[in-house]
Amino acid sequence: MSVFKRKTAKGETREYHYKFMQDGKSYHGVCEGCTTERAALTFEKTIKDTAKKLSEQQSVGALVENFKRELTGGGKIKLDEAFVLYMAKPRRKMPSNLQQGINRSQWDDFCAFMNATYPDIEHIDKVTRQHAEAYIKQLRDSGRFAQAVKYTRVYNAKSVDHSYKTQTSLSGRTINAYHKTLKSVFSKLQEDAGILYNPFDFEMIDNDSESRDAFTPAELKLIGDNLNDFVKPIFIIGICTGLSEGDICLLRWSEIRDGWIVRKRRKTGSSLEIPILPPLIKFFGEQRLLSGDQDYVLPEHAAMYKVNPSGISYRVKSFLESLGLTTTRTTEGRGRAVSVKDVHSLRHTFAYMAGCYQIPLPVVQSILGHMSPEMTKHYQAHADRQAKEKYLAQMPYFLNAGPIQQQLSASQDGDTELHKLIDLVKQLSPDMVKKTLDFVQNKISSEQQ
Repeated sequence: MSVFKRKTAKGETREYHYKFMQDGKSYHGVCEGCTTERAALTFEKTIKDTAKKLSEQQSVGALVENFKRELTGGGKIKLDEAFVLYMAKPRRKMPSNLQQGINRSQWDDFCAFMNATYPDIEHIDKVTRQHAEAYIKQLRDSGRFAQAVKYTRVYNAKSVDHSYKTQTSLSGRTINAYHKTLKSVFSKLQEDAGILYNPFDFEMIDNDSESRDAFTPAELKLIGDNLNDFVKPIFIIGICTGLSEGDICLLRWSEIRDGWIVRKRRKTGSSLEIPILPPLIKFFGEQRLLSGDQDYVLPEHAAMYKVNPSGISYRVKSFLESLGLTTTRTTEGRGRAVSVKDVHSLRHTFAYMAGCYQIPLPVVQSILGHMSPEMTKHYQAHADRQAKEKYLAQMPYFLNAGPIQQQLSASQDGDTELHKLIDLVKQLSPDMVKKTLDFVQNKISSEQQ
């Protein structure tokens, strides 16, 4: 019998003991908590099986791999189940629905790659650095593994299925975005899955993304002379504030207070305080009558951006190209052209012109929202409201004629009346807003005839 009770001066021990040989090595000890022979035999079998597995290991790496679940206490998580578990993990800030969809698409592409290339790997703890490097090589050499992308968007409360074929060449920035997402999934599930080493914990590739070009004064003059109803608000708000495309489209009337735009930058969450200069005051006055009691300053743009943000960029680029302006550039080593002039170029233009007019960097950074929390705290005393008003009034406004400073002097008297009018319009009922709008439009039409 391989299990037994020891005899002592006081009689037999209460617990059983085991003793056996495995590959010439003796194993012995107490069958912990075993008060019956059956329980002791079961305990001994567990020890024997473990000893056998240990004797079969040929290296430290193999030992760690075979015993990692015992070392970490993790369980099995399938590749196709991992993303849902990842999203359920607590985090400092939950990504937007759009970003979650992008991240899910990136993870699904990795799963498709693993299923086709390494079909025997079903659980995330079995993914090695070799697999991770092979996938990044796939992205660099041929783009996404699944070339056909399918997704669903909601239009007018109805779900509509879409699909498109991806590019075969991805920028370094895009590849790094995939890399970052995959590394994050493995990191958050590391303990749950019993992962000892994150397979994507290696250096990302050089970011070869191209910067947007700023618009020249001549280009802005050309744009200003040809603005249509859709792109006009984007260019006016963008050139006067340096706001990004999303922040322009989703700007709310509640964020316009006492001659200032006060909001958080959509992308980073940083606080923005931007003075509303005369060209923008005039535009907001006109737009308030058009938007009525709508929440967003640009209701049409906001609706499109929520369901199809690429539609905004498409319309702007089409407008620019209709003027003969080049919006893309082909870069050596890239399979597709990259965007160099679009809505984001307005931010570059704003920063460039601010530099030309020697506006201090802290002021520019606070308006563009480029500050980290530490930078914001350090520069806050310098980038106050008076400094912003003073320096921004020096910049030219190329979409219309003349420097902002001259317009500021010429319009101060009219600004008071305009603000009073806007405040009164805010108090009107939707029906009265419509009647007022009809009256103003008829008045303008009669004066133009």
